[in-house]
Amino acid sequence: MNRHQQIIRARRKREKDQRVRCILEAAQRVFFSKGYLKATMDEIALESEISKPTIYQYFKTKGHLYFSLMLPVIEDIGQQLGKIEKKLAKQKYVSGSALIQDFFRAWIHSYKVSPDTFRIIQLFQQTGLVGELSQEIRSALNDKGRYNFALGRRIVGQAIGQGLLKRVDVFGLIDAFWGLFIGIVQLEDIKSKDRGTNKFLKPTLQLAQKIVIDAIALNKGKKV
Repeated sequence: MNRHQQIIRARRKREKDQRVRCILEAAQRVFFSKGYLKATMDEIALESEISKPTIYQYFKTKGHLYFSLMLPVIEDIGQQLGKIEKKLAKQKYVSGSALIQDFFRAWIHSYKVSPDTFRIIQLFQQTGLVGELSQEIRSALNDKGRYNFALGRRIVGQAIGQGLLKRVDVFGLIDAFWGLFIGIVQLEDIKSKDRGTNKFLKPTLQLAQKIVIDAIALNKGKKV
């Protein structure tokens, strides 16, 4: 491949990436304002200022578009938890409080990747719309979700073994962690619509973190 061909290929890739970003950003706005069921590919095409046939070149269905939108946040959660597991494997935690703080940081990091996408995921879970997706996409989402929850349970089990946490049900604890986090985010989001600011999200999460630490955290070596 000569230099001229390389330049053309690079330009085409930039143009493609830009179109995909425009489509995803438009889809995010439409999904958030109308919901998954009411949103249409025509509306997404109009919002993105890209023709519907062009959108179908990149996303086979509305479900595939939705999955592509959620994927970065779901994968980021797994990546952040993976960092915790590696740190735990090297026995770098000296207290359960530090471990729990990292759990909360992991979810906050994923929330900050795209707050609007995070909210869409919340709404999707709460309204039970998973059944509206194709079997292929449902399976892919379930696989990603199961991986993250299994990783979280594995971390908690190892932390208990290292004397960082009290002996608790690992399944229940991870469900409680996740429910606590998304519940607070949702509540503060709802309240912030009236206030115009979300200034209470951080202190509320910090308080929740402290409550969890006080309930189950141990100093290393002190097993219960």
